[in-house]
Amino acid sequence: MGSVLANGRDVNAEVLVAKHGRFLDDGGGRETADQIIDRVTTKLAAVEQRYSQGASSVRDTAAKFRSLMATNRFWPSGRILNSCGTRQGQMSSCFVLPLADNFNSILETLGLAANCHRGGGGTGFDLSPLRERGATIHAPEAAGASGPVSWLQLFDVETAVVMAGGKMRGANMASLDVRHPDIIEFINAKSTVGQLPNFNISVAIDDRFMRSLEAGDRIDLVSPVCNRVSGRIEACDIWYLLCENAWRTGDPGVLFVDAINRGNRLYDKLGPLRTTNPCGEQMLYPYEPSNLGSINLAVMCRSGDVDMAVLEETVADAVHLLDNAVDASRYPDARIAAMAQANRRLGLGVMGFADLLVVLGVRYDSEAALRLIDKIGEKIRSVAWDTSRELAKLRGVFPNWSSSWESPVRNCAITTIAPTGTISMVAGCSSGIEPRFAAYWNKDVLYPGGVQYIDKNLVDDVCRAHGVSPADAAQWIRSGKPLELPLAIAAKYRYAHDVSGLWHTRIAARWQRYTDNGVSKTVNLPATATAGDVDEVFRTAWREGCKGICVYREGSRDRDLLERRQEAGTADQMRQSKLLVSQRNV
Repeated sequence: MGSVLANGRDVNAEVLVAKHGRFLDDGGGRETADQIIDRVTTKLAAVEQRYSQGASSVRDTAAKFRSLMATNRFWPSGRILNSCGTRQGQMSSCFVLPLADNFNSILETLGLAANCHRGGGGTGFDLSPLRERGATIHAPEAAGASGPVSWLQLFDVETAVVMAGGKMRGANMASLDVRHPDIIEFINAKSTVGQLPNFNISVAIDDRFMRSLEAGDRIDLVSPVCNRVSGRIEACDIWYLLCENAWRTGDPGVLFVDAINRGNRLYDKLGPLRTTNPCGEQMLYPYEPSNLGSINLAVMCRSGDVDMAVLEETVADAVHLLDNAVDASRYPDARIAAMAQANRRLGLGVMGFADLLVVLGVRYDSEAALRLIDKIGEKIRSVAWDTSRELAKLRGVFPNWSSSWESPVRNCAITTIAPTGTISMVAGCSSGIEPRFAAYWNKDVLYPGGVQYIDKNLVDDVCRAHGVSPADAAQWIRSGKPLELPLAIAAKYRYAHDVSGLWHTRIAARWQRYTDNGVSKTVNLPATATAGDVDEVFRTAWREGCKGICVYREGSRDRDLLERRQEAGTADQMRQSKLLVSQRNV
Protein backbone atom coordinates (compact mmCIF):
# COMPACT_ATOMS: atom_id res chain seq x y z
CA MET A 1 0.00 0.00 0.00
CA GLY A 2 1.22 3.49 -0.78
CA SER A 3 0.57 5.21 2.53
CA VAL A 4 0.32 4.35 6.22
CA LEU A 5 -0.50 6.24 9.38
CA ALA A 6 2.39 8.37 10.50
CA ASN A 7 2.18 6.90 14.02
CA GLY A 8 2.34 3.36 12.64
CA ARG A 9 -1.24 2.28 13.39
CA ASP A 10 -3.23 0.32 10.81
CA VAL A 11 -6.02 2.76 10.05
CA ASN A 12 -7.68 0.68 7.34
CA ALA A 13 -9.73 -1.65 9.55
CA GLU A 14 -10.43 1.21 11.97
CA VAL A 15 -11.94 3.30 9.17
CA LEU A 16 -14.06 0.38 8.01
CA VAL A 17 -15.45 -0.23 11.49
CA ALA A 18 -15.86 3.44 12.42
CA LYS A 19 -17.62 4.39 9.19
CA HIS A 20 -19.60 1.25 8.40
CA GLY A 21 -19.76 -0.98 11.47
CA ARG A 22 -23.26 -1.48 12.89
CA PHE A 23 -24.00 -1.81 16.58
CA LEU A 24 -24.83 -5.44 17.34
CA ASP A 25 -28.32 -6.27 18.55
CA ASP A 26 -26.94 -8.26 21.51
CA GLY A 27 -25.22 -5.19 22.90
CA GLY A 28 -21.78 -6.54 22.06
CA GLY A 29 -20.55 -3.31 20.52
CA ARG A 30 -19.76 -2.66 16.88
CA GLU A 31 -19.20 -5.22 14.19
CA THR A 32 -15.62 -6.17 13.44
CA ALA A 33 -14.19 -5.71 9.96
CA ASP A 34 -14.74 -9.42 9.22
CA GLN A 35 -18.34 -9.23 10.40
CA ILE A 36 -18.99 -6.26 8.09
CA ILE A 37 -17.60 -8.15 5.11
CA ASP A 38 -19.61 -11.27 6.01
CA ARG A 39 -22.83 -9.25 6.37
CA VAL A 40 -22.36 -7.62 2.97
CA THR A 41 -21.28 -10.69 1.03
CA THR A 42 -23.98 -12.94 2.51
CA LYS A 43 -26.75 -10.55 1.53
CA LEU A 44 -25.41 -9.90 -1.96
CA ALA A 45 -24.79 -13.58 -2.68
CA ALA A 46 -28.36 -14.46 -1.65
CA VAL A 47 -29.51 -12.71 -4.85
CA GLU A 48 -28.39 -15.82 -6.75
CA GLN A 49 -31.53 -17.58 -5.50
CA ARG A 50 -33.66 -15.18 -7.55
CA TYR A 51 -32.15 -16.63 -10.70
CA SER A 52 -32.71 -20.32 -9.89
CA GLN A 53 -29.19 -20.83 -8.59
CA GLY A 54 -28.77 -23.46 -5.87
CA ALA A 55 -27.31 -23.24 -2.38
CA SER A 56 -23.86 -24.18 -3.66
CA SER A 57 -23.93 -21.23 -6.05
CA VAL A 58 -24.85 -18.90 -3.19
CA ARG A 59 -21.93 -20.18 -1.12
CA ASP A 60 -19.49 -19.94 -4.03
CA THR A 61 -20.66 -16.43 -4.86
CA ALA A 62 -20.33 -15.30 -1.24
CA ALA A 63 -16.77 -16.65 -1.16
CA LYS A 64 -15.95 -14.89 -4.43
CA PHE A 65 -17.33 -11.56 -3.20
CA ARG A 66 -15.54 -11.96 0.12
CA SER A 67 -12.25 -12.57 -1.62
CA LEU A 68 -12.54 -9.24 -3.43
CA MET A 69 -12.45 -7.38 -0.13
CA ALA A 70 -10.29 -9.77 1.91
CA THR A 71 -7.51 -9.46 -0.69
CA ASN A 72 -8.07 -5.68 -0.94
CA ARG A 73 -8.70 -5.87 -4.71
CA PHE A 74 -12.14 -4.21 -4.74
CA TRP A 75 -14.36 -2.36 -2.29
CA PRO A 76 -18.00 -1.49 -2.81
CA SER A 77 -19.13 2.00 -1.86
CA GLY A 78 -19.84 3.15 1.66
CA ARG A 79 -23.56 2.88 0.99
CA ILE A 80 -23.22 -0.85 0.33
CA LEU A 81 -20.83 -1.43 3.23
CA ASN A 82 -23.05 0.55 5.59
CA SER A 83 -26.52 -0.63 4.57
CA CYS A 84 -26.28 -4.05 2.92
CA GLY A 85 -27.89 -6.68 5.12
CA THR A 86 -29.45 -4.15 7.49
CA ARG A 87 -33.05 -3.01 8.01
CA GLN A 88 -32.36 0.14 6.02
CA GLY A 89 -30.93 -1.69 3.03
CA GLN A 90 -30.50 1.40 0.79
CA MET A 91 -27.33 0.78 -1.25
CA SER A 92 -27.41 3.44 -3.94
CA SER A 93 -24.78 6.15 -3.57
CA CYS A 94 -26.51 8.72 -5.75
CA PHE A 95 -29.75 9.81 -7.39
CA VAL A 96 -30.98 12.38 -9.86
CA LEU A 97 -34.39 13.83 -9.05
CA PRO A 98 -36.64 15.87 -11.37
CA LEU A 99 -37.58 19.51 -10.90
CA ALA A 100 -40.68 20.55 -12.82
CA ASP A 101 -41.86 24.16 -13.09
CA ASN A 102 -44.62 23.60 -10.57
CA PHE A 103 -44.82 24.59 -6.91
CA ASN A 104 -46.27 21.31 -5.67
CA SER A 105 -43.87 19.27 -7.78
CA ILE A 106 -40.85 21.09 -6.34
CA LEU A 107 -42.02 20.44 -2.80
CA GLU A 108 -42.65 16.78 -3.63
CA THR A 109 -39.09 16.53 -4.91
CA LEU A 110 -37.86 18.22 -1.72
CA GLY A 111 -39.50 15.46 0.32
CA LEU A 112 -38.07 12.76 -1.90
CA ALA A 113 -34.61 14.30 -1.61
CA ALA A 114 -34.93 14.16 2.17
CA ASN A 115 -35.65 10.43 1.98
CA CYS A 116 -32.65 9.90 -0.30
CA HIS A 117 -30.40 11.87 2.08
CA ARG A 118 -31.73 9.98 5.09
CA GLY A 119 -30.48 6.80 3.45
CA GLY A 120 -27.06 8.35 2.83
CA GLY A 121 -27.42 9.05 -0.89
CA GLY A 122 -26.40 12.21 -2.70
CA THR A 123 -28.77 13.91 -5.13
CA GLY A 124 -28.51 15.85 -8.37
CA PHE A 125 -30.98 18.35 -9.83
CA ASP A 126 -31.25 20.11 -13.16
CA LEU A 127 -32.74 23.56 -12.49
CA SER A 128 -33.17 24.40 -16.18
CA PRO A 129 -36.96 23.76 -16.38
CA LEU A 130 -37.70 26.33 -13.66
CA ARG A 131 -38.93 29.74 -14.80
CA GLU A 132 -36.62 32.68 -14.46
CA ARG A 133 -36.74 35.32 -11.74
CA GLY A 134 -39.62 37.76 -12.31
CA ALA A 135 -41.51 35.53 -14.76
CA THR A 136 -45.30 35.59 -14.43
CA ILE A 137 -46.91 33.31 -11.87
CA HIS A 138 -50.65 32.68 -12.02
CA ALA A 139 -51.36 33.15 -8.32
CA PRO A 140 -53.23 36.09 -6.76
CA GLU A 141 -50.47 36.99 -4.27
CA ALA A 142 -47.51 36.48 -6.62
CA ALA A 143 -45.46 39.39 -7.88
CA GLY A 144 -43.35 37.10 -10.04
CA ALA A 145 -41.21 33.98 -9.84
CA SER A 146 -38.24 33.99 -7.48
CA GLY A 147 -36.16 32.00 -9.96
CA PRO A 148 -34.38 28.63 -9.75
CA VAL A 149 -31.48 29.81 -7.59
CA SER A 150 -33.85 30.76 -4.77
CA TRP A 151 -34.94 27.14 -4.38
CA LEU A 152 -31.37 26.03 -3.71
CA GLN A 153 -31.50 27.64 -0.28
CA LEU A 154 -34.44 25.45 0.72
CA PHE A 155 -32.83 22.25 -0.56
CA ASP A 156 -29.55 23.18 1.14
CA VAL A 157 -31.25 23.62 4.51
CA GLU A 158 -33.13 20.33 4.09
CA THR A 159 -29.85 18.54 3.45
CA ALA A 160 -28.21 20.02 6.54
CA VAL A 161 -31.15 19.11 8.78
CA VAL A 162 -31.55 15.55 7.53
CA MET A 163 -27.85 14.74 7.47
CA ALA A 164 -27.17 16.24 10.91
CA GLY A 165 -27.92 12.89 12.51
CA GLY A 166 -26.04 10.82 9.93
CA LYS A 167 -22.47 9.64 9.42
CA MET A 168 -21.94 11.42 6.11
CA ARG A 169 -21.94 14.98 4.85
CA GLY A 170 -24.92 15.86 2.72
CA ALA A 171 -24.14 16.27 -0.95
CA ASN A 172 -26.05 17.73 -3.89
CA MET A 173 -25.41 18.81 -7.45
CA ALA A 174 -27.34 21.61 -9.14
CA SER A 175 -26.89 22.37 -12.82
CA LEU A 176 -28.36 25.06 -15.05
CA ASP A 177 -28.35 25.39 -18.81
CA VAL A 178 -25.98 28.09 -20.04
CA ARG A 179 -28.86 29.76 -21.97
CA HIS A 180 -31.21 30.08 -19.00
CA PRO A 181 -32.06 33.75 -18.32
CA ASP A 182 -30.83 33.39 -14.72
CA ILE A 183 -27.44 31.97 -15.67
CA ILE A 184 -25.49 34.93 -14.23
CA GLU A 185 -27.27 34.66 -10.89
CA PHE A 186 -26.58 30.92 -10.87
CA ILE A 187 -22.86 31.37 -11.60
CA ASN A 188 -22.69 33.81 -8.68
CA ALA A 189 -24.66 31.57 -6.32
CA LYS A 190 -21.50 30.42 -4.52
CA SER A 191 -19.31 33.45 -5.20
CA THR A 192 -18.89 34.01 -1.46
CA VAL A 193 -17.16 31.27 0.52
CA GLY A 194 -19.63 29.40 2.72
CA GLN A 195 -22.72 29.84 0.54
CA LEU A 196 -24.75 26.70 -0.19
CA PRO A 197 -22.31 24.43 1.68
CA ASN A 198 -24.22 21.26 0.76
CA PHE A 199 -24.23 21.95 -2.97
CA ASN A 200 -21.83 21.67 -5.86
CA ILE A 201 -22.97 23.65 -8.88
CA SER A 202 -22.14 23.20 -12.56
CA VAL A 203 -23.07 25.04 -15.73
CA ALA A 204 -24.45 22.79 -18.49
CA ILE A 205 -22.66 23.81 -21.69
CA ASP A 206 -23.10 22.46 -25.23
CA ASP A 207 -20.77 22.49 -28.22
CA ARG A 208 -22.73 25.32 -29.84
CA PHE A 209 -21.95 27.61 -26.92
CA MET A 210 -18.26 26.70 -27.06
CA ARG A 211 -18.15 27.50 -30.77
CA SER A 212 -19.85 30.84 -30.07
CA LEU A 213 -17.28 31.52 -27.38
CA GLU A 214 -14.36 30.81 -29.69
CA ALA A 215 -15.94 32.92 -32.46
CA GLY A 216 -16.59 35.85 -30.10
CA ASP A 217 -20.35 35.67 -30.71
CA ARG A 218 -23.34 36.48 -28.57
CA ILE A 219 -25.90 33.87 -27.49
CA ASP A 220 -29.63 33.98 -26.85
CA LEU A 221 -31.02 33.59 -23.35
CA VAL A 222 -34.22 31.54 -23.63
CA SER A 223 -37.09 31.40 -21.15
CA PRO A 224 -38.01 27.81 -20.20
CA VAL A 225 -41.65 28.88 -19.75
CA CYS A 226 -42.45 29.78 -23.35
CA ASN A 227 -39.18 28.98 -25.15
CA ARG A 228 -38.86 32.63 -26.20
CA VAL A 229 -35.68 34.66 -26.36
CA SER A 230 -35.55 36.95 -23.34
CA GLY A 231 -32.19 38.57 -24.05
CA ARG A 232 -28.78 38.31 -25.68
CA ILE A 233 -25.36 38.26 -24.05
CA GLU A 234 -21.76 37.86 -25.08
CA ALA A 235 -20.71 34.24 -24.65
CA CYS A 236 -17.40 35.44 -23.24
CA ASP A 237 -19.18 37.43 -20.49
CA ILE A 238 -20.73 34.22 -19.19
CA TRP A 239 -17.54 32.22 -19.64
CA TYR A 240 -15.15 34.59 -17.92
CA LEU A 241 -17.49 35.10 -14.97
CA LEU A 242 -17.70 31.31 -14.66
CA CYS A 243 -13.90 31.00 -14.73
CA GLU A 244 -13.44 33.82 -12.22
CA ASN A 245 -15.83 32.27 -9.72
CA ALA A 246 -14.32 28.81 -10.17
CA TRP A 247 -10.92 30.41 -9.53
CA ARG A 248 -12.22 32.17 -6.42
CA THR A 249 -14.21 29.36 -4.73
CA GLY A 250 -14.07 26.14 -6.79
CA ASP A 251 -17.63 26.60 -8.12
CA PRO A 252 -19.11 26.34 -10.67
CA GLY A 253 -17.77 23.35 -12.49
CA VAL A 254 -18.82 22.60 -16.05
CA LEU A 255 -20.84 19.79 -17.64
CA PHE A 256 -20.34 19.31 -21.37
CA VAL A 257 -23.76 17.98 -22.25
CA ASP A 258 -23.02 17.05 -25.86
CA ALA A 259 -20.05 14.94 -24.78
CA ILE A 260 -22.30 13.32 -22.17
CA ASN A 261 -24.97 12.42 -24.70
CA ARG A 262 -22.64 11.34 -27.50
CA GLY A 263 -21.92 8.31 -25.35
CA ASN A 264 -25.49 7.88 -24.15
CA ARG A 265 -26.84 4.66 -25.64
CA LEU A 266 -30.33 5.36 -24.26
CA TYR A 267 -30.71 8.75 -25.98
CA ASP A 268 -33.18 7.54 -28.64
CA LYS A 269 -35.37 5.83 -26.08
CA LEU A 270 -35.21 8.11 -23.03
CA GLY A 271 -33.92 11.41 -24.40
CA PRO A 272 -30.86 13.35 -23.27
CA LEU A 273 -29.11 13.07 -19.94
CA ARG A 274 -29.11 16.50 -18.31
CA THR A 275 -27.32 16.35 -14.98
CA THR A 276 -25.23 14.24 -12.64
CA ASN A 277 -24.75 13.07 -9.10
CA PRO A 278 -22.93 15.41 -6.65
CA CYS A 279 -19.40 14.58 -7.78
CA GLY A 280 -20.16 14.46 -11.48
CA GLU A 281 -19.24 10.87 -12.31
CA GLN A 282 -22.74 9.43 -12.77
CA MET A 283 -24.98 10.97 -15.43
CA LEU A 284 -28.48 9.85 -14.49
CA TYR A 285 -32.05 10.18 -15.71
CA PRO A 286 -34.75 11.58 -13.41
CA TYR A 287 -35.44 9.08 -10.60
CA GLU A 288 -32.44 7.00 -11.62
CA PRO A 289 -30.04 5.76 -8.89
CA SER A 290 -26.64 4.14 -9.13
CA ASN A 291 -24.43 2.06 -6.89
CA LEU A 292 -20.65 2.43 -6.83
CA GLY A 293 -17.51 0.42 -6.13
CA SER A 294 -13.84 0.66 -7.09
CA ILE A 295 -10.97 -1.63 -8.03
CA ASN A 296 -7.75 -1.07 -6.10
CA LEU A 297 -5.08 -0.75 -8.79
CA ALA A 298 -2.39 -0.40 -6.12
CA VAL A 299 -2.40 -4.17 -5.54
CA MET A 300 -2.40 -5.14 -9.22
CA CYS A 301 1.38 -5.02 -9.72
CA ARG A 302 3.34 -8.27 -10.10
CA SER A 303 7.00 -8.49 -11.13
CA GLY A 304 7.14 -4.89 -12.25
CA ASP A 305 4.00 -4.91 -14.38
CA VAL A 306 0.21 -4.99 -14.08
CA ASP A 307 -1.08 -8.52 -13.48
CA MET A 308 -3.74 -8.56 -16.15
CA ALA A 309 -5.11 -11.97 -15.13
CA VAL A 310 -5.81 -10.72 -11.60
CA LEU A 311 -7.30 -7.53 -13.01
CA GLU A 312 -9.61 -9.51 -15.31
CA GLU A 313 -10.85 -11.71 -12.47
CA THR A 314 -11.41 -8.68 -10.25
CA VAL A 315 -13.39 -6.79 -12.89
CA ALA A 316 -15.64 -9.77 -13.64
CA ASP A 317 -16.40 -10.45 -9.98
CA ALA A 318 -16.93 -6.75 -9.21
CA VAL A 319 -19.47 -6.35 -12.03
CA HIS A 320 -21.29 -9.42 -10.71
CA LEU A 321 -21.33 -7.96 -7.18
CA LEU A 322 -22.65 -4.55 -8.27
CA ASP A 323 -25.33 -6.14 -10.47
CA ASN A 324 -26.49 -8.18 -7.48
CA ALA A 325 -26.59 -4.98 -5.43
CA VAL A 326 -29.19 -3.54 -7.82
CA ASP A 327 -31.53 -6.39 -6.82
CA ALA A 328 -30.57 -6.49 -3.13
CA SER A 329 -31.04 -2.77 -2.48
CA ARG A 330 -34.11 -1.11 -1.08
CA TYR A 331 -35.03 2.22 -2.66
CA PRO A 332 -36.64 5.33 -1.17
CA ASP A 333 -39.41 5.51 -3.79
CA ALA A 334 -41.16 3.13 -6.18
CA ARG A 335 -40.20 5.31 -9.17
CA ILE A 336 -36.54 5.06 -8.20
CA ALA A 337 -36.81 1.30 -7.80
CA ALA A 338 -38.38 1.05 -11.26
CA MET A 339 -35.57 3.07 -12.88
CA ALA A 340 -32.92 1.03 -11.07
CA GLN A 341 -34.32 -2.14 -12.57
CA ALA A 342 -35.08 -0.63 -15.99
CA ASN A 343 -31.50 0.53 -16.64
CA ARG A 344 -29.40 -1.45 -14.16
CA ARG A 345 -26.72 1.24 -14.35
CA LEU A 346 -23.53 0.40 -12.44
CA GLY A 347 -20.63 2.54 -11.26
CA LEU A 348 -17.47 0.42 -11.39
CA GLY A 349 -14.40 2.60 -10.90
CA VAL A 350 -10.75 2.48 -9.89
CA MET A 351 -8.61 3.81 -7.08
CA GLY A 352 -4.93 3.55 -6.24
CA PHE A 353 -3.90 4.71 -9.73
CA ALA A 354 -1.22 7.06 -8.39
CA ASP A 355 0.13 4.30 -6.14
CA LEU A 356 0.42 1.95 -9.12
CA LEU A 357 2.36 4.59 -11.03
CA VAL A 358 4.84 4.99 -8.18
CA VAL A 359 5.37 1.23 -7.86
CA LEU A 360 5.96 1.00 -11.61
CA GLY A 361 8.25 4.03 -11.56
CA VAL A 362 5.99 6.01 -13.93
CA ARG A 363 5.63 9.77 -13.58
CA TYR A 364 2.00 10.89 -13.15
CA ASP A 365 2.24 13.69 -15.71
CA SER A 366 3.83 11.73 -18.55
CA GLU A 367 3.07 10.04 -21.84
CA ALA A 368 3.94 6.74 -20.16
CA ALA A 369 1.08 7.31 -17.70
CA LEU A 370 -1.31 7.89 -20.60
CA ARG A 371 -0.18 4.65 -22.23
CA LEU A 372 -0.77 2.81 -18.97
CA ILE A 373 -4.30 4.22 -18.83
CA ASP A 374 -4.86 2.89 -22.36
CA LYS A 375 -3.70 -0.56 -21.30
CA ILE A 376 -5.68 -0.76 -18.07
CA GLY A 377 -8.75 1.13 -19.28
CA GLU A 378 -9.23 -1.04 -22.36
CA LYS A 379 -8.93 -4.22 -20.30
CA ILE A 380 -11.42 -3.05 -17.68
CA ARG A 381 -13.90 -1.94 -20.34
CA SER A 382 -13.72 -5.16 -22.38
CA VAL A 383 -13.98 -7.51 -19.39
CA ALA A 384 -16.81 -5.47 -17.84
CA TRP A 385 -18.93 -5.70 -20.98
CA ASP A 386 -18.09 -9.38 -21.49
CA THR A 387 -19.34 -10.01 -17.97
CA SER A 388 -22.52 -8.01 -18.62
CA ARG A 389 -23.18 -10.13 -21.71
CA GLU A 390 -22.73 -13.33 -19.72
CA LEU A 391 -25.07 -12.08 -17.00
CA ALA A 392 -27.64 -11.20 -19.68
CA LYS A 393 -27.58 -14.79 -20.93
CA LEU A 394 -28.27 -16.09 -17.42
CA ARG A 395 -30.60 -13.37 -16.11
CA GLY A 396 -31.93 -11.38 -19.06
CA VAL A 397 -31.20 -7.95 -20.49
CA PHE A 398 -32.00 -4.69 -18.72
CA PRO A 399 -35.63 -3.75 -19.60
CA ASN A 400 -34.71 -0.59 -21.53
CA TRP A 401 -32.37 -2.56 -23.79
CA SER A 402 -33.24 -2.48 -27.50
CA SER A 403 -32.03 -4.24 -30.61
CA SER A 404 -29.98 -1.17 -31.55
CA TRP A 405 -27.30 -2.50 -29.17
CA GLU A 406 -24.74 -4.83 -30.72
CA SER A 407 -25.61 -7.66 -28.32
CA PRO A 408 -27.81 -8.36 -25.32
CA VAL A 409 -26.31 -6.94 -22.11
CA ARG A 410 -27.38 -6.80 -18.51
CA ASN A 411 -26.54 -3.14 -17.83
CA CYS A 412 -26.97 0.16 -19.67
CA ALA A 413 -23.58 1.43 -18.42
CA ILE A 414 -20.90 -0.03 -16.17
CA THR A 415 -17.70 1.95 -15.69
CA THR A 416 -17.17 5.25 -13.91
CA ILE A 417 -14.45 7.09 -11.97
CA ALA A 418 -15.64 8.13 -8.50
CA PRO A 419 -13.69 10.07 -5.83
CA THR A 420 -13.49 7.07 -3.39
CA GLY A 421 -12.99 9.23 -0.31
CA THR A 422 -13.73 6.64 2.40
CA ILE A 423 -13.10 3.36 0.62
CA SER A 424 -9.65 4.46 -0.48
CA MET A 425 -8.89 4.97 3.24
CA VAL A 426 -10.22 1.46 3.89
CA ALA A 427 -8.04 0.11 1.07
CA GLY A 428 -5.05 2.20 2.14
CA CYS A 429 -4.52 3.60 -1.34
CA SER A 430 -4.65 6.89 -3.23
CA SER A 431 -8.13 8.13 -4.07
CA GLY A 432 -9.66 7.60 -7.50
CA ILE A 433 -7.32 8.67 -10.27
CA GLU A 434 -5.92 11.61 -8.29
CA PRO A 435 -2.19 11.99 -7.65
CA ARG A 436 -1.03 11.44 -4.11
CA PHE A 437 -1.68 14.54 -2.07
CA ALA A 438 1.71 15.10 -0.40
CA ALA A 439 4.67 13.31 1.15
CA TYR A 440 3.26 13.92 4.63
CA TRP A 441 -0.25 15.10 5.23
CA ASN A 442 -3.20 15.19 7.58
CA LYS A 443 -6.77 14.25 6.72
CA ASP A 444 -9.37 15.88 8.95
CA VAL A 445 -11.47 12.77 9.57
CA LEU A 446 -12.12 9.93 12.00
CA TYR A 447 -10.13 11.10 15.05
CA PRO A 448 -9.71 14.43 16.91
CA GLY A 449 -6.92 16.12 15.04
CA GLY A 450 -7.46 13.92 12.00
CA VAL A 451 -5.41 11.09 10.53
CA GLN A 452 -1.76 11.65 9.71
CA TYR A 453 -0.32 9.88 6.68
CA ILE A 454 3.17 9.53 5.27
CA ASP A 455 4.24 8.23 1.87
CA LYS A 456 5.59 4.76 2.64
CA ASN A 457 7.25 4.33 -0.75
CA LEU A 458 9.12 7.57 -0.22
CA VAL A 459 10.20 6.40 3.24
CA ASP A 460 11.62 3.22 1.67
CA ASP A 461 13.46 5.16 -1.04
CA VAL A 462 14.97 7.59 1.50
CA CYS A 463 16.15 4.59 3.55
CA ARG A 464 17.87 3.06 0.54
CA ALA A 465 19.35 6.31 -0.72
CA HIS A 466 20.76 7.50 2.62
CA GLY A 467 21.20 4.30 4.62
CA VAL A 468 18.94 5.44 7.44
CA SER A 469 16.23 3.65 9.42
CA PRO A 470 12.53 3.93 8.50
CA ALA A 471 11.97 6.02 11.64
CA ASP A 472 14.75 8.43 10.70
CA ALA A 473 13.53 8.60 7.10
CA ALA A 474 9.99 9.38 8.27
CA GLN A 475 11.28 12.12 10.57
CA TRP A 476 13.32 13.57 7.70
CA ILE A 477 10.22 13.71 5.49
CA ARG A 478 8.11 15.25 8.26
CA SER A 479 10.71 17.97 8.80
CA GLY A 480 10.34 19.23 5.24
CA LYS A 481 14.10 19.15 4.64
CA PRO A 482 15.39 18.46 1.10
CA LEU A 483 15.41 14.72 0.45
CA GLU A 484 18.30 14.67 -2.07
CA LEU A 485 17.13 11.61 -4.00
CA PRO A 486 18.54 10.55 -7.37
CA LEU A 487 16.53 12.14 -10.18
CA ALA A 488 15.38 8.79 -11.55
CA ILE A 489 13.80 7.99 -8.18
CA ALA A 490 12.52 11.45 -7.30
CA ALA A 491 10.77 11.88 -10.67
CA LYS A 492 8.04 9.36 -9.84
CA TYR A 493 6.87 11.32 -6.79
CA ARG A 494 4.43 13.81 -8.27
CA TYR A 495 2.05 15.22 -5.70
CA ALA A 496 -1.21 17.06 -6.31
CA HIS A 497 0.28 20.54 -6.68
CA ASP A 498 3.34 19.37 -8.61
CA VAL A 499 1.08 18.44 -11.53
CA SER A 500 0.01 21.22 -13.90
CA GLY A 501 -3.65 21.93 -14.54
CA LEU A 502 -3.31 20.76 -18.12
CA TRP A 503 -1.88 17.41 -17.06
CA HIS A 504 -4.64 16.92 -14.50
CA THR A 505 -7.04 17.47 -17.38
CA ARG A 506 -5.22 15.16 -19.79
CA ILE A 507 -5.32 12.33 -17.25
CA ALA A 508 -9.07 12.80 -16.76
CA ALA A 509 -9.70 12.94 -20.50
CA ARG A 510 -7.69 9.77 -21.12
CA TRP A 511 -9.66 7.81 -18.53
CA GLN A 512 -12.89 9.15 -20.04
CA ARG A 513 -12.10 7.28 -23.28
CA TYR A 514 -12.69 4.00 -21.45
CA THR A 515 -15.45 5.10 -19.10
CA ASP A 516 -19.16 4.65 -19.86
CA ASN A 517 -20.36 7.16 -17.30
CA GLY A 518 -18.23 10.11 -16.20
CA VAL A 519 -14.93 10.89 -14.51
CA SER A 520 -14.83 12.71 -11.19
CA LYS A 521 -11.56 14.62 -11.22
CA THR A 522 -10.46 17.75 -9.41
CA VAL A 523 -7.88 19.89 -11.16
CA ASN A 524 -5.70 21.17 -8.33
CA LEU A 525 -4.18 24.58 -9.04
CA PRO A 526 -1.58 26.46 -6.98
CA ALA A 527 -2.44 29.61 -5.08
CA THR A 528 -0.63 31.62 -7.75
CA ALA A 529 -2.94 30.37 -10.53
CA THR A 530 -5.10 32.91 -12.34
CA ALA A 531 -8.60 32.87 -13.78
CA GLY A 532 -6.84 32.53 -17.13
CA ASP A 533 -5.44 29.18 -15.97
CA VAL A 534 -8.99 28.04 -15.18
CA ASP A 535 -10.05 29.19 -18.66
CA GLU A 536 -7.31 27.07 -20.20
CA VAL A 537 -8.28 24.00 -18.17
CA PHE A 538 -11.97 24.26 -19.05
CA ARG A 539 -11.31 24.78 -22.77
CA THR A 540 -8.83 21.89 -22.82
CA ALA A 541 -11.33 19.63 -21.07
CA TRP A 542 -13.92 20.37 -23.78
CA ARG A 543 -11.46 19.81 -26.63
CA GLU A 544 -10.15 16.58 -25.08
CA GLY A 545 -13.64 15.06 -24.71
CA CYS A 546 -14.23 15.33 -20.96
CA LYS A 547 -17.87 15.12 -19.88
CA GLY A 548 -17.25 17.52 -17.02
CA ILE A 549 -14.47 19.09 -14.97
CA CYS A 550 -13.97 21.20 -11.86
CA VAL A 551 -11.00 23.04 -10.43
CA TYR A 552 -9.73 23.85 -6.99
CA ARG A 553 -7.19 26.58 -6.39
CA GLU A 554 -5.05 26.28 -3.28
CA GLY A 555 -6.38 28.48 -0.49
CA SER A 556 -9.72 29.31 -2.08
CA ARG A 557 -11.83 27.72 0.65
CA ASP A 558 -11.97 28.33 4.38
CA ARG A 559 -11.91 24.70 5.53
CA ASP A 560 -9.10 22.20 5.04
CA LEU A 561 -9.87 18.52 4.56
CA LEU A 562 -6.25 17.78 3.71
CA GLU A 563 -3.13 19.60 4.86
CA ARG A 564 0.46 18.96 3.94
CA ARG A 565 2.29 18.87 7.25
CA GLN A 566 5.75 19.93 8.36
CA GLU A 567 6.95 19.53 11.93
CA ALA A 568 9.50 22.30 12.08
CA GLY A 569 10.06 25.57 10.30
CA THR A 570 9.28 29.25 10.31
CA ALA A 571 5.73 30.56 10.13
CA ASP A 572 6.33 31.53 6.49
CA GLN A 573 7.55 27.99 5.70
CA MET A 574 4.50 26.48 7.37
CA ARG A 575 2.17 28.67 5.33
CA GLN A 576 4.04 27.68 2.18
CA SER A 577 3.66 23.97 3.00
CA LYS A 578 -0.07 24.08 3.60
CA LEU A 579 -2.03 22.72 0.64
CA LEU A 580 -5.76 22.35 0.19
CA VAL A 581 -7.94 20.20 -2.02
CA SER A 582 -11.40 20.69 -3.43
CA GLN A 583 -14.28 20.87 -0.98
CA ARG A 584 -16.72 19.71 -3.65
CA ASN A 585 -18.74 17.26 -1.58
CA VAL A 586 -17.33 13.76 -1.93
